[in-house]
Amino acid sequence: MNKQSMKQLYNINILKDKKLVLMLNVVAVLCVIPFWYVFTSLAVFVMGDMKVSGTIEFIGILALLFFYFLLLFLHEGIHGLFFKLFCPENPVKYGIKWKNMMAYATSPGSLYSRGKMLIIGLAPFVLISLSLTLALAVGWINPAAYLILASFHAAGCVGDFYYTYLLLIKFGKGNILVEDTEDGLIIYQA
Repeated sequence: MNKQSMKQLYNINILKDKKLVLMLNVVAVLCVIPFWYVFTSLAVFVMGDMKVSGTIEFIGILALLFFYFLLLFLHEGIHGLFFKLFCPENPVKYGIKWKNMMAYATSPGSLYSRGKMLIIGLAPFVLISLSLTLALAVGWINPAAYLILASFHAAGCVGDFYYTYLLLIKFGKGNILVEDTEDGLIIYQA
């Protein structure tokens, strides 16, 4: 289908919308607390009696920062994998918007159905959360590191959750096609 012949319903340039970026960042910070509770409950379910205590030494903080940044790159890689899976003929582009400190993966020019875009958007949250929980269950990660990495990663998915809101709620009726761009999202009436 030709994009020029389709009606554009919504075009969000997340990098230019400073109010939206500020709101998403505030929501992300606030989401750490409920995600901490969710992942604590999940950890207790997986491990039984769980105790998180002790101190974190400087080297531990550095290790957590390293693994958190590794998760960010993995997060974007998962987006890219699903972009490629659903539209193999188009290239995937990766980058970092240093001004906003945002890493991204995109497949410019590719159009995706609502369902495929939801999978692309939510796959990193689901796969990384499950992987961290599995790592906790088999003892590859301690409970404190699990809670920090899982909670902060999940809170960092707020942009993906916002796109999910757009696709399911704001534009939840009717057929749409979605293009993820370097700067945001374009929703077309299909």
